[in-house]
Amino acid sequence: KVCSAHGEGFFYIPGTDTCLKISGHVRLDYQFQSTGNVANYQQYRAFQAANRVTPGSGKQFNYSSRSQNQTGFTVRARTQFDARTTTAYGTLRSFASLDWKSVSGANPEEYGNGTSIDKAFVQWAGLTAGRAQSMFDYYADALGYDDVRGPDHTVNLLAYTATFGGGFAATLSLEDTNQTGTIGSYTRATTAGGTPTINSWGLQGTRQPDVVAAIGVEQGWGGAQLSGLYHSINVESGTAIASRHKEEAGWGANAGVHIKLPMIAPGDELWLQATYTKGDLALQTQGYPRGWNLSNQSGGITKGWVLPDYDAVVVNGSDKLPTAWSAVAAFQHNWNAQWATHIEASYLNVKYPSAVTRAAVSSQLGASNWNEWRVGLGTDWKPVKNLLIGLELYYTRLDQKAPLNANGTVFTGAGTGVPFKKNINTYEGVFRVERDF
Repeated sequence: KVCSAHGEGFFYIPGTDTCLKISGHVRLDYQFQSTGNVANYQQYRAFQAANRVTPGSGKQFNYSSRSQNQTGFTVRARTQFDARTTTAYGTLRSFASLDWKSVSGANPEEYGNGTSIDKAFVQWAGLTAGRAQSMFDYYADALGYDDVRGPDHTVNLLAYTATFGGGFAATLSLEDTNQTGTIGSYTRATTAGGTPTINSWGLQGTRQPDVVAAIGVEQGWGGAQLSGLYHSINVESGTAIASRHKEEAGWGANAGVHIKLPMIAPGDELWLQATYTKGDLALQTQGYPRGWNLSNQSGGITKGWVLPDYDAVVVNGSDKLPTAWSAVAAFQHNWNAQWATHIEASYLNVKYPSAVTRAAVSSQLGASNWNEWRVGLGTDWKPVKNLLIGLELYYTRLDQKAPLNANGTVFTGAGTGVPFKKNINTYEGVFRVERDF
């Protein structure tokens, strides 16, 4: 039996007053990307390579451009279940989105085979509980296939949203946080009779959830949102077992606006967003810098170059937090009912405190300040209802400063054939075929 109370596509579950909608898509993406002469900064490969390189040691990378994939396929089947029941306190909704993926070769968008939960949450009377889009996010890569920088995370959360008149709403959310990335933290033991120590380089465990507050408005012209986030950073300040444990305060602020432009063409839209963070770089890079081709930038400050995803760096017992800011602009124009073109761009700037950009000991290197441009252009063709065939091209430009060693000498490379590159240009592309149902 058709249920029209909650929109198109719903039907009553037999014997209940609950309405259910089943939808989803099947998608194929063919990806291609440029590769560098050493290692591709994708899926942490650069970090893996870094563990095999020490400046002056004569060791070289285990990866070269010939070992990196330039093309690959991603096939995804997504099924969504949306169940709604009318109650005295509003609609009781449960939503689940499940993915089945097969991934091979170069994948600038995503990685990993198997089944995953995209979204799964319950909503009722302002409460949202489950796995959903972070309440801190706004633009969240609404246009295009690949990602620009700026916040776009699906997280486990518990949130409450209060709605006011005129489309205004305010949200308070407790959200699952990723492990804090710092320079240090797995336990290690010394030889017999020695003093046990810990290494303050690595990933720290979580102690409390992120706290997000947001206020926004959605009206006929579009919408806007202002959000803030508190991120606890769990840091070991030294290598001694008795060293002082610290809780540093990371935070972020995000402001965005969405403007509908029907005066140009039906469905046209413009997105603008700006984000600032201190001590929570994953908010800006979305966990890891996808699509980068940093041929000579690898991870591990102790091993050579720098992996620019640390929330905190411990220097002589003092915790230093990097700052980052990003800006995003995206526009889509619908030429007609079948053709649409989108363009999106982002700028990201990451800066470490001056105490971190110079190494503390001769065997190490300092962190590298860097900035990045990403620009994407794509076109969609919809020859029939619910079928999309499209192409998107991306250009990325990385500018990074060479790190310093302990005596202030600028790092130039790890040996013959492995110079440090300050400026890197990369290219990506995605050809997509998708059928929605």
